[in-house]
Amino acid sequence: MKFNILGILIIFLVWELLSLFVNRLFLPSPVAVINNLFALLDTPELYGDIWATFKRTIVGLSMGTIIGVIIGILLGFFRPLYKTLRLPMDFIRSIPTTALFPLFIVLFGLGDLVKIFVSAWAACLIVLVNTLYGFQNISQIRLLVGKLKKFSFRKTVCLIILPSTLSYIAAGIRVSLSFSLIVELVAEMFLGSQNGLGHRIFAASSVLAMEEVYVGILLIGFLGYVLNSLMLFLEHKIIHWSGQTS
Repeated sequence: MKFNILGILIIFLVWELLSLFVNRLFLPSPVAVINNLFALLDTPELYGDIWATFKRTIVGLSMGTIIGVIIGILLGFFRPLYKTLRLPMDFIRSIPTTALFPLFIVLFGLGDLVKIFVSAWAACLIVLVNTLYGFQNISQIRLLVGKLKKFSFRKTVCLIILPSTLSYIAAGIRVSLSFSLIVELVAEMFLGSQNGLGHRIFAASSVLAMEEVYVGILLIGFLGYVLNSLMLFLEHKIIHWSGQTS
């Protein structure tokens, strides 16, 4: 804990020193930003923006995870299907999510749905790849035992595939969490959002309210830290056998 506090103090010290040599219009001091944060904490709009970003990110991440795991299991289990779709899948993964914003707008409009979908899209691709990597480490002996016992596809998934790939899936979720949050914030900035931290940062930067911009950045970092800590907690609670499977 003391090292964490020391690290934070070092960051703020470096920030303060940099603000002495950079125009305060573009890099306000940490004291000014913290004062602005305390002022904004008295406004209900700030909590509404935090909740909006949190909700969209979590919903998008959950949707992307479910879809990514399902597709990953199907592709891993049915190898001919994977070989058929590997090229188009790699092609799609190479396209940045933000480059597809115009297509998503046409399909989903400019409401909350499009912002949730872009977050889900970013998460789905990462979780899908991690699920496929998990398939490469499934014990062939276990799969053979499942075949000998004539397990159904559903039973094979529940008793063999998921326990063997869950640690890889969890790692994919943690990585996709950051990507989902980033894409969500960009969507809030440029896809006609009326709330959210991304919208707040964009609106503040438009009028050069830089203290509020940096408040938004700090809140995003805090939100990402909380979500990542929550994911780690759930991972340790649920995947208690991690590292023990073979």
